[in-house]
Amino acid sequence: MPSLELLNRQRKRRLDLRYFRKFAELAMTKVIERGSQASFPNEIIVVFVSDARITRIHRDFMSVDEPTDVITFRHGEIFISVDAAERQREKFFGDLSRELRIYFVHGLLHLSGLEDLTERGFEEMATAQEAIVREVEEQLAWKSREPNSRDFQAVEPLEKRLGREMGSK
Repeated sequence: MPSLELLNRQRKRRLDLRYFRKFAELAMTKVIERGSQASFPNEIIVVFVSDARITRIHRDFMSVDEPTDVITFRHGEIFISVDAAERQREKFFGDLSRELRIYFVHGLLHLSGLEDLTERGFEEMATAQEAIVREVEEQLAWKSREPNSRDFQAVEPLEKRLGREMGSK
């Protein structure tokens, strides 16, 4: 299993890197289990950046002078634009942390040899990344509900919360 380093190099949003690490480690295992055509690097470095920084990287390495969501380098660096994730979250009324998880898995799939330059490759990548994100999210949700887990959080049943809210009106 490759080592993992997470770096937050943007200032607009606070990120929960402890939770992201839990997700990332399980996601790496899932991608490796899928059977990759290429071997993973010994170390994966994930760098969360702004649009300004990812635009510079995009321009310098790919000659495209505009921001993008994720850039993956074969030696193991994955740059993720938090600004792009925020735009997607707003556009689709989603969750910022889920967008970041999708971008990370997208980068891992590139490291495993998948490409998304063709329509078929794009569809294969989209299907794989969604399946992996969903599997890991389900696994983490199950773990967080185990009473002896350090991550256990008691969740009040929805009926109780709704009853209390309705009774207080």
